[in-house]
Amino acid sequence: MDNKIISFGKYETASILINAFIIKILLGLPQLLCQRVGSAAWIVTLVSGLLFLLFVALILKLYDRFENKNIIQIAELLAGKPGKWICAVLILLPLLFKGAITLRLAADTINLITPYRIPSLVTAVLVGIVMVVTAYRGVEGVARMHALLVPVIIAALIFVALASISSFRLSNLFPFWGLGQSAVWKESFASFSIYTDAIYIFLLYPYVKSKRLFRRACVWGTILAMVIQTGIVFSYVLTTQYPENAALFMPVYQVSRIIQFDSNSQSIEAIFYPVWIISSLLYLSLSNNFVVEILGQVSETRYEKLFIIPVAAVMFVVGYLPPSVMDAMRLSSRLTLLLATLTMLLPFLVLCAARFKYKRRD
Repeated sequence: MDNKIISFGKYETASILINAFIIKILLGLPQLLCQRVGSAAWIVTLVSGLLFLLFVALILKLYDRFENKNIIQIAELLAGKPGKWICAVLILLPLLFKGAITLRLAADTINLITPYRIPSLVTAVLVGIVMVVTAYRGVEGVARMHALLVPVIIAALIFVALASISSFRLSNLFPFWGLGQSAVWKESFASFSIYTDAIYIFLLYPYVKSKRLFRRACVWGTILAMVIQTGIVFSYVLTTQYPENAALFMPVYQVSRIIQFDSNSQSIEAIFYPVWIISSLLYLSLSNNFVVEILGQVSETRYEKLFIIPVAAVMFVVGYLPPSVMDAMRLSSRLTLLLATLTMLLPFLVLCAARFKYKRRD
């Protein structure tokens, strides 16, 4: 992993972070928040996003002393080879799990929302083949694809939000605090854990051309993702009424189904198909690439691409351990706190400890 050979700029980095953060909006986050806080779901999204932005700012401040190093390299500086291996394993596990669950959800939901009734396993195999082929392009190739396709995803989401304006009902925003002010504040802090893909901030640094570009990409990527998330949840709340909006699977898709420009036109749900497929494929390709890169870094081999197919196979097997897609979603929800600990708290503590160690040495 040599950033002199593999490097990209702020647009690619920001695009990676945006897609990693907003993919949950496409799947079911608005529905989950409406279940917990009712009509105040958009407030929770905004507050948790602002909290995460502060977290990102703190990470970037701590990173000042460790330019062009990812969290595994920092763990090695902190505790030698054992620290490197332990940190790598603890990061690989959630990356593999999140990739596996996303593969299962992508395969099953593509089968559910598209008019083509292809068996889930067949869809998963096709998605896996695309993921493997993409992985051979390396992290830089995946980053370029993010820069090209994420603006398309953003444009489609903005289009859906604007097209749904005719269905807005201001009364859906009330009661303003939804199921209660205490529930809103409690859920705002609890929903901070939805940003488990913050792990990519700790992994991307060596690939970015400069510290200035990395900082700008992380800040603006987080801000844009927060704005998109809040805007989509706000539109969802305005378009659907509680408790109906607490029961709709894939909320953005459901909103797109009810949008019609006139009495003779069809709904615009077809716009959601490519958006979900592109977003999930980008995310899976990114997960596969970074798992492979970490394995290559730990094993210190020049032939890390040999891991691509085995990693994809592991994701496939793990993804289909739950009996159904709903079981997979429930499992992911139950493990949210553990995932947040491994992908956010652990790297943050490693970074703090390394910063303290080198500050004392100075």
